Amino acid sequence: MHGRPNHRNYANASVGTTAEIRQLGRSDDGSINVKARGQQRFRLIRYWSDVDGVVWGEVQIIEEDPPLRTPRGAFAQLAASRSCRLHTSSPVMSLDVSPMKQQGHMDSGLDCDTPSASDSSSQSSNSTKPSGQSGENTNMDEEDYICSTPSSSRTDTKHQHQYNAANYSKKPLQASLAFWPQWAYEMYDPYSLACRAADLWRLIIKTPSIDELVKKPDLLSFYIGNQLPVSEPVRQKLLEINGVSYRLRREIQLLKACDLIKCGYCKSEIAKHSDVVVMSSDGPLGTYVNNHGYVHATITVNNAMGLALEGDPTEEHSWFPGYAWTIASCASCGSNIGWLFSTTKRHLHPKSFWGIRSSQIADVVDVEQQQEEE
Repeated sequence: MHGRPNHRNYANASVGTTAEIRQLGRSDDGSINVKARGQQRFRLIRYWSDVDGVVWGEVQIIEEDPPLRTPRGAFAQLAASRSCRLHTSSPVMSLDVSPMKQQGHMDSGLDCDTPSASDSSSQSSNSTKPSGQSGENTNMDEEDYICSTPSSSRTDTKHQHQYNAANYSKKPLQASLAFWPQWAYEMYDPYSLACRAADLWRLIIKTPSIDELVKKPDLLSFYIGNQLPVSEPVRQKLLEINGVSYRLRREIQLLKACDLIKCGYCKSEIAKHSDVVVMSSDGPLGTYVNNHGYVHATITVNNAMGLALEGDPTEEHSWFPGYAWTIASCASCGSNIGWLFSTTKRHLHPKSFWGIRSSQIADVVDVEQQQEEE
């Protein structure tokens, strides 16, 4: 079950996770505090309530597909060459051109270091040996460069030949052994997507470091999906996505889509994603239970706008030791957004921060549609 903006009730979800109990404690009032972490995804087959009102369900564990890396052998680095002559029949098409467009050019290619007798004199005058290269592979960066020779190369001047040779000497050339060019495979390569998602995530959250998770794209996709400052329906949709690549692609879109956290009722601006601060070892979003048993998934930010405080600060049942909490509501519509936590001890930093309930913020999809209409 998950909360929905603009609704006081909860919606039934079709996908959930098993929970591993990490910590168990008992409060002074007799209630039990349980700290758990999600593990395996499952799909809800059916659910029912017994005579005591307890909800039961039949679930099926979802087997996760392991992330697959694009084989390195699919794109081989070309060896350095002293000269490169083009057939006169047809030009060489760039490897990033659609294979359908290259269908008529399958027989065209490059003859390297094999000049004919009639062309030996002209070729020796136009070829330039790249400096610092030999006939063996050199240690170059792993960036992707594609060599394409224009059809008008035979009419190029000597200066243009020297310029091209100098450029090629500095760039590793990639020979595609696969059907599509390398950039097409990187669009769905989990490890490439993990690096992109991690770079965007670091723009919002500097600590804790997620460098180790970049090597495990499946775990990184679940971590970002759980910690993104988005509404509960969006988070639930991320959980329901099958496939690491598809989940990471959607998270990258969300990280780029909107920089603002808005009220789920009136869409007033509350905070920016750059205002998110980590106040828990689990990340910027934590799940807390109040003394009445209500669960609140809370995003912590160091700055907020458009919120009005209600009542006096109190340390009773505070989720953050050494901080007193005050109820914070939206100044525009009056809906309860979260709390202001202010320190009661001098040595604690930050001196204050805000806790925003993720169930009370606007859906990113609604924000995108509103921006398109404007």
